[in-house]
Amino acid sequence: MASTNSKPHPLADLLLTLVLPSMALEWLSKPERLGPVWALVLASALPIGFGLWCWKNKQGLNFFSVFGLVAVILTGGLGILNLDAKWFAAKEALFPVILGLAFPLSHRFGVPLIKELLLNPQVINHGALNRALDTDAKKAAFEGLLKKASWGMLGTTFLSAGGNFALAMYLLGGKEPGSEAYVQAIGKLNWMGFIGIGIPLLGITMGLLVWLIRRVGVLTGLERDDLMNPGQTVRRQVGK
Repeated sequence: MASTNSKPHPLADLLLTLVLPSMALEWLSKPERLGPVWALVLASALPIGFGLWCWKNKQGLNFFSVFGLVAVILTGGLGILNLDAKWFAAKEALFPVILGLAFPLSHRFGVPLIKELLLNPQVINHGALNRALDTDAKKAAFEGLLKKASWGMLGTTFLSAGGNFALAMYLLGGKEPGSEAYVQAIGKLNWMGFIGIGIPLLGITMGLLVWLIRRVGVLTGLERDDLMNPGQTVRRQVGK
C-alpha cells in the first residue's frame, strides 16, 4: 500500500476529477476547437487516468474519479444531444446531492469520506489522535462526531443543489439548445457557479472543519496544535 505522502489531498482529487475536466469540456466543445465528441473524450481521460493511478498506488477505487467521470459524461452527453435548460439544471442540482449522500452512506461501508476530506492525514496528526482515543467510549463519541459532520456536508450540498438549479435556469432558460448563446451560457455556468456558490460552500466546509477539530479537542483533551501536522508542535504528551 502506498504511504500517506503519496495520497493526493481530497481538494486535489476534486480539481483533477471534476473541475479541470469540466473546464476542458466547456472550452474545447466548440466546433472550431475539438468539437463536443472529442472534448468529451479528452475530459473523460482526466478522471479515468487519475482513477487508474489511484488504483495502482492506493490499491483501491477512488470515489472522486468515478463521480467526476459520470459528471463529465452526463454533461457532455447533454451537450451533444442539445437538450434544453431543464435537463442541465436538473443535472447541476442532482450531482451535489449525490455527492452529499455519499458522506453519510460511506459510514455503512466503514470508510467515512468525511474522515478523508476533513481529517486527511496530511493535515491531522493521526498518531496523536489515535493515542488520545484510548477508550471505547471516546472512540464511539468520535464516530458520532464524524457522522454529524457527514450530515453537515449533506446539508451544504443541498444548498449547492438549489443554487446550481437556479443559476442554470437563469443562464440557459430561453436559449436555443446547441446555439452559440447556449454554449456560452454553459461556460458561464461553470465559473459563475464556482464564484457564487462554490466559494461560499468552501467557507461552510472550513467552518465545519473548525467545529470538528474543536469538538475532537474537547473529547480527547488535545489542543489544536496537538492535532495538526507536522506534529512538532505537540505541547501535551498523550502517551507513547
